[in-house]
Amino acid sequence: MKIKYYIVAFASLLLTGCSDFLDLTPISEASSANYYKNTSDINSALSACYGSLQGTYQYGEYFISLMELRSDNVEDINPGGAAGMFYFIDNFTATSGNNVVRYAWKELYNQIYRCNNVLANIDVVTDAALKKQYEGEAMFLRALAYFNIVRLWGAAPLILKPVTAIEAKGYGRSSVADVYRAIEEDLEAASGMLTSAYDDDNLGRATSVAAKALLAKAYLTQQKWSAAATLLDNIVKDYSSKYGLQNTVADVFDVNQEMNKEILFAVRYSKSVLGEGHGYNDYFKDKSVIDSKLLASYGNTDDRKAMIEYKKVDANNNVIAKYYDTFDATTAKVGFDLPLLRWADVLLMCAEAHNEVAYESSESSKALNYLNLIRKRANAVEYKVTDLKDQSAFRKAVLEERRLEFPFELHRWFDLIRTDTAIEAMSKVGFTITKNDYLYPIPKTEVDLIDNPETFPQNPGYN
Repeated sequence: MKIKYYIVAFASLLLTGCSDFLDLTPISEASSANYYKNTSDINSALSACYGSLQGTYQYGEYFISLMELRSDNVEDINPGGAAGMFYFIDNFTATSGNNVVRYAWKELYNQIYRCNNVLANIDVVTDAALKKQYEGEAMFLRALAYFNIVRLWGAAPLILKPVTAIEAKGYGRSSVADVYRAIEEDLEAASGMLTSAYDDDNLGRATSVAAKALLAKAYLTQQKWSAAATLLDNIVKDYSSKYGLQNTVADVFDVNQEMNKEILFAVRYSKSVLGEGHGYNDYFKDKSVIDSKLLASYGNTDDRKAMIEYKKVDANNNVIAKYYDTFDATTAKVGFDLPLLRWADVLLMCAEAHNEVAYESSESSKALNYLNLIRKRANAVEYKVTDLKDQSAFRKAVLEERRLEFPFELHRWFDLIRTDTAIEAMSKVGFTITKNDYLYPIPKTEVDLIDNPETFPQNPGYN
């Protein structure tokens, strides 16, 4: 299966008849049972699971607002009309009725619903190797959905099997700890089921290294430093023969080198197929949206600055160089893939985890070496031990390096939250926020439908 081209008919089938609550209700007990008859059906169902990632309500558009515009990297300058729902996200004035919040929530639970159906019907796959692979992929994609949910909303309904509409209404918000436990269990299992790489026809499927890297990110988010350091060390040891840094940052984002050795997992797109492209660059058409302080943070020799400068596509559109692709007039989209996990992230997570376990003031420090590998590739000035004299200084350096390495890759807001530096960072760009702003409101439609503040309360600050 070519992951880049999803089976739209099956995805549409899965959307039919879903309840308002969580969008997790099966089409019907009979139709679900009748559909999953063989390996091909499960493969098609998995295509729909991957297809969820592509859509407008996830990485195709809305996640850009929830995960990037919210941060100090970007500013939304269009407060009017329908675009106002994005402006309110950026300016910390979104309410529980905001449609970006509402539809992102619904689509994430749609993704979980699809994965649950695959897992519940996996026994129709008779080939043991394929069954193992498909099960691992569904677990990875379900874990990814829950990882986004718990970081965006905190405590959330934890549903790990297909449910009826009546059953769905009985699910309250599980604790953050319970959600993370489920994420870890899925990713640990997936890591042992998935292969480390695929042939060209299957590029884009989840791999064992992607599952382990996502698990490491979950550990880091929970400040499980030792577990993260051990896992990341093993990733570097076990996978460095197949994965690694590209020679230049520009090579990472070259549309002619997609799914290169640095990409561990990406949402795949095609501008030439109707419905398979995305409008990511719509957010960056106007040069004033990128924060000037971000641009000023790059050193004079740092190649990465050029990656967030603008290139002209046509008379009306500019795009950032990192995501440059020619515009397809027929589909009105661009088609570059959106990396979610790459080798540079593994190295910087490893540097962070080792520093948190124990700061090491040595030029041979593993953490310092990983940090400098990223800077060296970018032609930035490498750090010396004397530049980072204690754990706190090193911590700040890693956070800043992540900002310089991953702008517009949907990491910055989550990095600020998990390091508890969002209040300080946003104050520097003119926003006074509180810890209530670390989470988004639960959609009003869901709160009203359940109508049980004890088991399904609204997040603080949004009542």
